[in-house]
Amino acid sequence: MKLADITVGLTRNRVYELLNAAFKHRRLSAGMWPIALLLLALGAQAQTYTPLSKDVRYAIHVPGKGGVKVGRGCHVQLSLSAATQQGANVFEHVCWLPIGEEPSHNSFEASLMALSQGDSADFMMPAGMFSSSLISYPKLKGVAGSETLRVSVRVLRVVEPDIVLDDTYEKFCEGYRRYEKRLTQQYLQRHTGFKAAGDIWKKQKKQGNGKKVEKAGNAMLITYEGFFLNGAKFDSNGKDGQPFRYVRGQQWQVIPGLAMALAAMSEGEKAEFVFPSAVAFGAKGLADIVPPFTSVVYEVEVLKVIK
Repeated sequence: MKLADITVGLTRNRVYELLNAAFKHRRLSAGMWPIALLLLALGAQAQTYTPLSKDVRYAIHVPGKGGVKVGRGCHVQLSLSAATQQGANVFEHVCWLPIGEEPSHNSFEASLMALSQGDSADFMMPAGMFSSSLISYPKLKGVAGSETLRVSVRVLRVVEPDIVLDDTYEKFCEGYRRYEKRLTQQYLQRHTGFKAAGDIWKKQKKQGNGKKVEKAGNAMLITYEGFFLNGAKFDSNGKDGQPFRYVRGQQWQVIPGLAMALAAMSEGEKAEFVFPSAVAFGAKGLADIVPPFTSVVYEVEVLKVIK
């Protein structure tokens, strides 16, 4: 057997464990030292990375005990650290991360779906991809978004959908909510004219004629555009320019905040709204389009009310 075959399938950590055991029990003779040093060198390169997507590669170096697998809609508690290729640590936290129902294929959240509870792994991925998943933490300082990071992950806990979460998760959510509230208040300070209307903020741009959708089943034709707080557009009533038909009381047509706004608008009215995540896309966000705990801005015009 070739010496290189000894390290096939061994991770770097496992090679170190074997050598440490040999040192501890003094099983290495003088003639074995060169082989031990070569094993260390080979072990340092033995961990191979498997491609997961266009920009992500990973390697599991400590498998768990077959715990719950990370999946869509789960919430995952992670021990995370990230380092540059030069070895500088740029991030270290224990935190929770929600996995959306449809995470983007080329994302950190989708990458985690290769793991199970108890697994420890290393990922190679762009810094921008990693930091965009952790919106409640400051951006990585001194690291370009395109720079490759080695992200070390240990999956501490996987909570499947519809399971009641404990106080630890609630504290995590509270951190996200505080961050969202701070960003929203900064936006409202920069863009004057908004007035609180229950759980949302409204800036009227054009008055209507008073005709409203007064009860379930009434319909209205509207146009709308959705923006993030940084001004980037992510939603609209359609590329063809045709108005959207909204029926009051019909579920899943629009987000809760927009349903609240339309109930108070009248025919001909045009207004701009700020919706916090609690009445928008919530704690899970929307696939790879809207991040969790994200306030959004909608510009809405009611073209016609149909009773």
